[in-house]
Amino acid sequence: MKRFYTTYLVSAFSDRAFMGNSTGVVIDDSGKLSDEEMENIAKDINQSVIVFVRELDRDRYLTRFFTPDGEINLCGHATVATFYALAENEYIKSEEEGIKKIIQHTKIGKIPVELEYRNGKIQNIYMNLDIKLDEKFEDEDRILKILNLKKEDIGLEIAENLSMKKISTGTCDIIVPVKNEESLSSIVLDKKEALEISRDENLISIHAFTTNDGKKIKQRTFSPIIGEDEEFGSGTSTAATMYYLSSNKITESKSVTAIQGDYIGRISKVFTNLTDREGRIRVGGRAYVFMNGVLYL
Repeated sequence: MKRFYTTYLVSAFSDRAFMGNSTGVVIDDSGKLSDEEMENIAKDINQSVIVFVRELDRDRYLTRFFTPDGEINLCGHATVATFYALAENEYIKSEEEGIKKIIQHTKIGKIPVELEYRNGKIQNIYMNLDIKLDEKFEDEDRILKILNLKKEDIGLEIAENLSMKKISTGTCDIIVPVKNEESLSSIVLDKKEALEISRDENLISIHAFTTNDGKKIKQRTFSPIIGEDEEFGSGTSTAATMYYLSSNKITESKSVTAIQGDYIGRISKVFTNLTDREGRIRVGGRAYVFMNGVLYL
């Protein structure tokens, strides 16, 4: 007997098709999909990430994230895409105005997610992430080689004596501040070495960013370990960057807008801000459902 699953393709961090970071969302109402089936679906749909989502209870959802190369614990843009698709297609009961709070169950635990509504329509999706690791990354020369940067490229024009940090919000990044957009645009990734250091340091991404005011940032995220040499938009890396700016007292602003993907032709806009809880960062944005259909097995 055939099984069928409602499936969406969604652009996260954008309000239109062909921009942002695209994601596949598969609704697994029955919970009968096997790990092998999920892996094969991810390979066949061939988006950066495929999310399998199932409602556990009222306002509680189980999510599992797969790339074409295998399962990962968490993905920010895929979270935004998933809950935007569920909200827009009324799998989640809407609010007329304001914030609806739900809980996402992941491999790394429960993550609070907020759905922002205006006039009964979904606007933005936000996830609340706790900082799980923050330490100086000592082998900066290795990162410089991987990104084809020089020592003088490191730092920000608005702050001195900055270093690279290893920061985890559930997935782990090396955060690399660079002087300006010229330095950011000059990055050329050594994929082989990036893969090696990702395995050595248990990284998902090497994330470079720059800002001249501490409120708007430009960024690039390199994640070859999950099959994405460069990502169009990253929520978890943006959250780590917000924490980096705050913890290093680079900015007094409690919110940041990040632009990403313009160097590779698909612009993303990611919003992030500090919350009232120490060590917790809120990150998210808009999404756009550009295809829906049925998956038959």
